[in-house]
Amino acid sequence: MTESISEVTVDFINNILEILSVGKDLSEVEVKVLQAAKSCGAQMIGLHIESLDAAIVSDKAGRRSCGYSIERRNDARRVQSLTGEISYKRTFFSKASGGYEYLADTAFGIESRSRVSEGLSLSLVEASKDMSYGKASAYVADGEVSRQTVMGRIRRSGAVESSVQERRRVPELHIDADEAHVKLTSGKKSDVPLISVYEGIGSKGKRTFCKNIFHISEYGKTSDDLWEQALTEIERRYDLTNTKVYLHGDGASWIQTCMDWIPDAIFVLDKYHKNKEIKKMTAGLDKESRKEYDAAIRESLFDENLELFGEITKALCTELPEREDKIQEGAGYLKNFVKGISICANDPAANNGGCTEPHVSHVLAARLSTRPMAWSKRTLKQIAPILATDQIELLKSLPEKSELPPPLVSTAAKANRDFMKKNRKWSRGLPHPDAIGALPVNGKRTGTQVLLKLLS
Repeated sequence: MTESISEVTVDFINNILEILSVGKDLSEVEVKVLQAAKSCGAQMIGLHIESLDAAIVSDKAGRRSCGYSIERRNDARRVQSLTGEISYKRTFFSKASGGYEYLADTAFGIESRSRVSEGLSLSLVEASKDMSYGKASAYVADGEVSRQTVMGRIRRSGAVESSVQERRRVPELHIDADEAHVKLTSGKKSDVPLISVYEGIGSKGKRTFCKNIFHISEYGKTSDDLWEQALTEIERRYDLTNTKVYLHGDGASWIQTCMDWIPDAIFVLDKYHKNKEIKKMTAGLDKESRKEYDAAIRESLFDENLELFGEITKALCTELPEREDKIQEGAGYLKNFVKGISICANDPAANNGGCTEPHVSHVLAARLSTRPMAWSKRTLKQIAPILATDQIELLKSLPEKSELPPPLVSTAAKANRDFMKKNRKWSRGLPHPDAIGALPVNGKRTGTQVLLKLLS
């Protein structure tokens, strides 16, 4: 084993020296050096697993006490990892209790029949939050993993519940609720809801941000289940005593369900939808008239003067009879949520939130609906929570990794110690760089050659 490790290491050093001697600048060298380092690491991991297998095979007494006997030797396996493809051979054991097992795989925590490591799986899922399956594979695994595999890893992943130090009290809390519109593989359209909770809007220089924001997104849940989950997450973080809660949204029925779970919440009509409906009413007027009607509509709504608002609506219908249906439609929407509009004039804190459209755009729509694509319901159920969080894990529903019996655990631990001891001892006796080979000199000496000579 020591001889194999030395061969891999010497080959790596020779490869690096050759890359440095041929490369002209950093941009040309860095990618090749990274590839060489990853390849060397993958080979070393494979050799280490083979050393674990050899130790278990040699420990006949320990294996027999645990009921394992050799069934077959030198079964090859390849696993794609963050370091590249790990290739090794190991022994197949039969169990006295029935069944078979590769004990070296178990000792090193490698899932049975999986050809993608856990670390690579999580990196693929993380990358797929911002790019297509194919691009995620190319970016993380040099294209060695299929798009179908990336999708499979998403379906086997989930969001991690964030840790909370202690519940806090805050004077106000803002909840933005909206949905992203997506296309399903069946050709139908569907909505993916997003709930964003934060403590108001802060500023840093000219830029504004939502303070201590967190997102919740689930596909396929009922409105009650979704808001129950949201309330649970809010109460994990906050003590709502004396906290004013503002709910920002377009007034859809699933958003109004929030009032059943947080009765004291104050609804605020999202400014995007408010402005959209006002523009719908005044469209078709000249610039000056549109400006005057816009100001009059806002004033009547802020004052909750529905009588004046009705007169303005009639005047618009008289002036634009061909658009009466659109005007009445916009007026009806605004009238239904007049209290959600007037609150912005009467309570300044209500204006300290309301970022529903930007949240949906950045968290969901950028991945789910901005490009021509279609999603299956199964994938949407998994990817929506992943997009809304920063922490991902493989689902607990996966088959749990097997564990070695205690006698073989000590065998594997001893094999680890022996492997490190032998190779630490060998590494102190690394050959001198000059003994491996000198860099070829073509013309004048380069900075790399001077540097390596100084280091030697």
